[in-house]
Amino acid sequence: MSIHLSKLNRPEKGTLTLFSQHISNIIVYLACFYAIINLYSFKYEIPLPHIIRVAAVDIERNFPKLSPWGPGFDREILDEFGNYTDVKLLITPYPTHNKAFEALQKGKADLMLASGYNPENFKKFTSIKAGPVYEQSPALLLHNIRRFELRTPFELCDQTIFAPKHSGLIKTFKDLSDYLVCAPTLITSNDSNHLDPLLELNEDKNFRFHLVEAGAFKPLQPFLHKLRVTDNFGDDLEYRWYWRDDIQGLTEVTEDYWHLISTNGTLENKREIYFGFLPDETDFYDLYSLRKDIREKLPFYRKYILKAAKKYNIDPLLLAAVMYQESRFDPLARSKTGVRGLMQLTENTADLMGLTSRLDPEQSITGGAKYLRFLWDKLSSRDVDGWNRWLFTLAAYNQGLGHVYDAIEISGYLGKSSGTWRSLKQIFPLLTMPKYHSQTRYGYTRGYEGVDYVDSIRYYYYTMKGLAILPGLEAEYLAPFTVASPAVGP
Repeated sequence: MSIHLSKLNRPEKGTLTLFSQHISNIIVYLACFYAIINLYSFKYEIPLPHIIRVAAVDIERNFPKLSPWGPGFDREILDEFGNYTDVKLLITPYPTHNKAFEALQKGKADLMLASGYNPENFKKFTSIKAGPVYEQSPALLLHNIRRFELRTPFELCDQTIFAPKHSGLIKTFKDLSDYLVCAPTLITSNDSNHLDPLLELNEDKNFRFHLVEAGAFKPLQPFLHKLRVTDNFGDDLEYRWYWRDDIQGLTEVTEDYWHLISTNGTLENKREIYFGFLPDETDFYDLYSLRKDIREKLPFYRKYILKAAKKYNIDPLLLAAVMYQESRFDPLARSKTGVRGLMQLTENTADLMGLTSRLDPEQSITGGAKYLRFLWDKLSSRDVDGWNRWLFTLAAYNQGLGHVYDAIEISGYLGKSSGTWRSLKQIFPLLTMPKYHSQTRYGYTRGYEGVDYVDSIRYYYYTMKGLAILPGLEAEYLAPFTVASPAVGP
């Protein structure tokens, strides 16, 4: 047997053939792997329906009348879910939690906002799944200040108690009655809404006690000046979503969404915007003074506020809230730091805004509005928008724009989001410490004061917004400020 000489001289042909075979095998393996990944992804990326039907109980948190911050805390979470899933949400209001859950149970809704509602028997419905608890609040017992507060639980035995038609509150009442071994009388309204009946009961001393859910009551407390918390009862009521597990893809995408917003700060950032300004203890004397000053002092400055607000595109009530925080509507107000007038302007700021007198009400209001807009415009270079940008603006009005810039930079250094008020609220106080302010361009500032200042304005603004539309003496004085108010937030 002989071997051809040419094959001995060209051994590379066999090597190239072997190499080509290896490359072909690798390509085949990769193609198979890619196909498997695609099949796996197809299995778990199940397309959602084009429309998700949502059942939401008709309460302030879901369909707000008072909140200036947006569509409501719970509703805004839902709206972002719509954006996240790229589906249309069809939201239907229901008068009670039970009615909303019944719609979910019967397949008339795909998802429910169960604000404080905890059906005891939902587990028997295998097609319904419960989401994570994102808020807990107890049942509160209120008393009218024209009647004695609760001195002992057994005093309830011969009392009539009012409550909204809320299954969680009704269960709390039943458990309380069993504990007392007596039969207090419960009267419920026709729906789960807290606002309207509590406004009526605020003026009706015939009902001594009122059972409410804390999460619904706390945002309403500034408008219920004759009702006080006297005790709390029962297990905490839980805020969560319920949805149908038999809707293709809904469970997977909803669980992913809740994991995302629970870990990336979205949930806490929104909670801060909607509720972070509400005090732990309501100062009713402060609210009484605010109401009185709205009636007796604010009218003198109405035309100046409306004119300046229109010129600089600021909500007139926000401008009024800043003015109240600064001077309590006193045109001659003067602080120990030398700022003066209704808007408490420094001499440098007055010069920058072109004012000749800080004590002249029209000049002070116009200058303050102009300065707020100036600061807001300056923040355009930073990654902050919506209500966060306005809250940064208020902080800059109080502590100086440079210190706000410093706090934004420190937020970045510490790995926090630099564009949210929740983050700035945590960072601003650090500028009182040498460890932090020594590393900044503008140095020390009274960060705690800046945070309190902004939250006080938020509280006054929120209260004025509510008083402008709710029945009461203040409505006629505040209503003109609500006409054609620009959207200051997102």
